[in-house]
Amino acid sequence: METKQKALLKTAIITMSFVQLGTNGIAPILAQIQAAFPEASAANVQFLMTFPSIFCLIFTMLCAFLADHLPKKTLAMSGLAIVAAAGVLACMFHGSLKILFLWAAVLGIGIGMVAPIAPALVNESFKGGERQTMLGWQNAASSAGSMIMTFLGGILAVAGWRFGYLVYLIGIPGIIFAMIGVKGGNRMNGADSGQQERGPFRFVVWKEMIITFVLLIVFSAVPANLAMLVAERSLGGTTVSGAMSTLFLCGGLICGIFFGKIAKALKGRTDLFGALMLALGAFLIGISSNVGVIYISCLIAGSSISLVMPTCMSAAGRLKGYETLNSSLLLGTSFVGVFVTPVLTSLTARITGSESVTYRFFMVTIVALILAVLTVVLKREKRNKAG
Repeated sequence: METKQKALLKTAIITMSFVQLGTNGIAPILAQIQAAFPEASAANVQFLMTFPSIFCLIFTMLCAFLADHLPKKTLAMSGLAIVAAAGVLACMFHGSLKILFLWAAVLGIGIGMVAPIAPALVNESFKGGERQTMLGWQNAASSAGSMIMTFLGGILAVAGWRFGYLVYLIGIPGIIFAMIGVKGGNRMNGADSGQQERGPFRFVVWKEMIITFVLLIVFSAVPANLAMLVAERSLGGTTVSGAMSTLFLCGGLICGIFFGKIAKALKGRTDLFGALMLALGAFLIGISSNVGVIYISCLIAGSSISLVMPTCMSAAGRLKGYETLNSSLLLGTSFVGVFVTPVLTSLTARITGSESVTYRFFMVTIVALILAVLTVVLKREKRNKAG
C-alpha cells in the first residue's frame, strides 16, 4: 500500500470511529430532558442514551453479513449519514419522549452500520506492531469523538437542550474521508483481497465477550449519571457536566494513543489495570463534592475503555478468516452492555432504598472490582490450558 493511500486510510478509520461511542453524545443534556418531561423516571430518561445500543447490536451483526455483498465504503458512508440525520431530526422534532426514542433507534442503526468497519479495516490492512498501534488509535478516536460530542453538547444545550443533538453532525468528516480513503471494491471478510480461504469457525472470543459486556455496563453508567450528579449536588449546569463527560472520555483518548507502549509495560495485565482504574475513578466521584476532584476522577475512570477494549479486540484476529465476525461479536456484546446499563440504576435503588446518584457510583465501583477479578480468573484459565 502506498504511503499516501495508507495515510488516507488511517484518517478514514479515525474519523469514522468518532461515532462509535455516539450514544454518550447526549449525556450532558439528560438532566434537561428529564426536566422537560417530568413525568418520566430517571431510568427511562437514561434509556435514551442506551436504547440505541440494541439497534447497534442488530445492525452490527447484520453488517457482518452485508459486508460480503457491499463495499466497506458504501456501508461506512451510509451509516455515518444516518447518524448525522438522526441528530438533525431529533433537533427539529422533539415534542415527546417517544419521538426521541425513535431518533435514538435511527442513531443506533447508523452506529451499528459503521462501528464494525473500522476495526475490520485495521485487521485487514495492518500487521504486527502497526496493527496493535492502530487498534489503540482507533479506540482513542472513538473516545475523542465522544469527548468532542459531550463537550459541544454541553455548550449547545445552553441555547436549548434540543440543540445538543446537533453534535451528531460529527459523522460528516467521516463521510468525506471514507469517500477518499477507503477503496470501494473491497469486502470486510477479505474475499476480494486475496486472503486465505476460511476454515471452520471456532468460538474463540467468548472470554473477551464476557469482559466486554461487564465493562460496558459500568463504563456507560458513569457518563449516564454525571449530569444528574451535578444537578443533585448543585455543582453547576450543563457546561460543568459536559466538561466532566469530556474529561471522562479524554482518559480513553490518552490511553488509546499510548496503548502500544502501555500494553508492553503492563505485560498482559492491561485489562486488569483498566478495571481497577474504573473502580478507583468511580469511587472518588462517589465520595467527592469538589468539582476539581471529580474532574480528575473522570479522567481516571475514562482511561479504562482504552485499556480493556483494544486488549479484547486484538483477540478478533486470533482465528484467521473470521476477523470481521469476531469484531462484530465483541462490538455486539459491548452494545448489549450499554443497553442494560440503566438496570444498574434500578438495581442500586432497590438495594440501597434510595434514588441518590451517589450510590450508583458506588455500585459501579463494586462491579468494576468484580471485573478486575474476572480478568485474572479468565487469564489464569487460559494459561492453565496452554500449559
